[in-house]
Amino acid sequence: MKLYSLPLSPYAARVRGAIYAKGLPVEIATPPDGWRTSPEFRAINPMLRIPVLVLDDGASIPESAVIVEYLEDAYPGPALRPRSATALARVRLITAVADLYVMQAMMPVFHMADAATRDETAIKAQCAKLDTGLAQLDGLLDAGAYAHDGRLTTADVWLTPVRFSLDALLGFANLPTLLDRHKAVKAYAEVAKRDPVLGRIWNEMADGLKSFMASRAENRPAERAS
Repeated sequence: MKLYSLPLSPYAARVRGAIYAKGLPVEIATPPDGWRTSPEFRAINPMLRIPVLVLDDGASIPESAVIVEYLEDAYPGPALRPRSATALARVRLITAVADLYVMQAMMPVFHMADAATRDETAIKAQCAKLDTGLAQLDGLLDAGAYAHDGRLTTADVWLTPVRFSLDALLGFANLPTLLDRHKAVKAYAEVAKRDPVLGRIWNEMADGLKSFMASRAENRPAERAS
């Protein structure tokens, strides 16, 4: 199997986390140059998005949530989903809140902070939405613990990229107090860093962020001169 992935993509990071946790022999590959307009990549994933998993028979599976569920179904051990319906619902709830109310509220702030003219009113309004999502997520977590039941689950492979992205946002958008009242979310960074699987994801994203920022610094002078 081959996973087309980008180091900084939180969506691809989820899938890599599931792969690493299960110890699966999956090749992790960057997409080809020009993949967003490539006919060859379109044949693999017509949605032209990362990540996409290519199976040994040539079939492809896009969308991170679908890929993680496929890996759980196809390779049930070690399990990243609890056995009981109630516990599984709890894990899925944490995943959904992290995705729908934190990640989706967070990503626009990156774009707003990177605009040529920074609109502080718009950023404040979007940060209010993000703060609401963070409060909801914080209420589902125990500070200093895995997302559920003291062990690694799919909720953790979701939360780690979200938590890394929050750290990146603090500096990128100059929002140093964003997590101050969300103690469990704030503490989750240390949970991720000390787990071998989650720490691997965190470090890969950190390397991806360094590369992105270096490339951004190189390109910005040319943009200003044009």
